[in-house]
Parts: sequence; structure tokens; C-alpha cells
Amino acid sequence: MRFTRHCTMTTLLFTALAGIAPAVAQQPPAPPSKPATENEGLKMLLGNWTCEGTANLGPGKTVKIKATAKTKNDLGGFWQSFVYTEKKTKDYPMAITAIGTWGWEAQSKKFVRAEFQSSGGYATGTSTGWTGDTMVWDLDVSNFMGKFTATHTFTKKGDKEFVHKLEAKLPGSPGPMTLFEATCKK
Repeated sequence: MRFTRHCTMTTLLFTALAGIAPAVAQQPPAPPSKPATENEGLKMLLGNWTCEGTANLGPGKTVKIKATAKTKNDLGGFWQSFVYTEKKTKDYPMAITAIGTWGWEAQSKKFVRAEFQSSGGYATGTSTGWTGDTMVWDLDVSNFMGKFTATHTFTKKGDKEFVHKLEAKLPGSPGPMTLFEATCKK
């Protein structure tokens, strides 16, 4: 009888503890009170930029392009939002506007990015951050050219200048190609 009572009391104790444990485990952590220090690396991209460069329209055909870029802190500085607007010309009729957001994502320990384009396309991607003066984004893109992977490389040329280049392996192409390269200045 004493053994049975001991087992019953032990069972009740474990049952009570088991009921408390999920309640304790389900408490969400407090959100961060300030943006991650990693976002400091994106500060140089803030502001209004004027960009000029070239776009590849197919084998052996490049055209000059012009664009503007506007980047600002959003959502308390946890993210930056950007608007990139290419100028449509007779030689470059497929100019697009892209809006998006990027910033540090603590769980994956990477910068993350989401972008939406006026042509109906979108891109998502990640970057490990700056290595020296270069930041490379690995992108998954879906737009009028199909679904493909790309790299978008930013290279600092000073506090008021950077170059960005988009290279992609388009569906049916033998290898990666540069879609555009532009220099942006404040």
C-alpha cells in the first residue's frame, strides 16, 4: 500500500510538472529593443543616388541605362527600404522599377532581401555581408525572363559612390551573363 501511494504521488507530481513545463516553454522571447549592429554595414547605401551604366539585351547587344535609387531606414531601423527606377528609352524599352527591403536576420545570421518589380517579377535572397568593399547577394528571381538564380554584387568606391552588377544564369543560357552594371553616385 505504501508503495502504491508513493507511485501515485510520484505520478501526480510528474503530471503537475508536465502541465507547467509547456506553459513555461511557450513564453516567447522579448523582441530586440534596437536594430542589429550588422545593419550598420548598410548605412552607406542610404540616400538618393543617380546611376548610369550598361544593360545586356542579348548576344553582343548592350545599351546605356540611367536610373535613380532611393534608400531609407524603415520600421525603426530594423530594415532599409529601397526604390530603384530605371529610365525607359527607345534603346531600353524594358526599364523597370523595383521596390524592396533588406536587413539583418538574426536567426539565419545573414542579410535577407525581398524585391518586387514593376514587370510583375520578384527576387528574394541572402548575403553574408561586406567582405572588404564588396557585398554579394545570392538571389532567386522570377520574372518575364523565367525563373533563375543570380548574384547582385555591390562594390563601394567611396562614401558617395558604388557599382552594382547583376549576373544571372538565364533559362536556356550556357552560363552566367551580366544583365547590367551601373555606377551610382550621391
